[in-house]
Amino acid sequence: MIAMRGMRSHLVKDRLRSFASAQRNRGLEIVSYDIAGHDKHTSVEIARFVFGTRTKARIRGGIKEYRYPGFIERDGVVWLGQSVFLLTPRRSRELRDFLGTRSVAYGHLGVRID
Repeated sequence: MIAMRGMRSHLVKDRLRSFASAQRNRGLEIVSYDIAGHDKHTSVEIARFVFGTRTKARIRGGIKEYRYPGFIERDGVVWLGQSVFLLTPRRSRELRDFLGTRSVAYGHLGVRID
């Protein structure tokens, strides 16, 4: 059983348990990144990619909201906390490629759940 002390959200905890159970005996990766505090443009760009965004537009006298889901809503992705993710190898590569094209420092570590 995975110890979950300190997890702030039951949703994150439940999603992590479910994901980990489904991925038993498969390779996974933990990816963590760090953005320089003064680089607001990159920080906003990464936040939109990771968490998604919503925009509102006036349409024929009314307001319509458009929602763009973030990376954390894709299959094979579990957000563990600030800038830390548990991912399938494919999703890990996607995130690392995205971060690399923006010159964001990251690290990744292979893990296996038995």
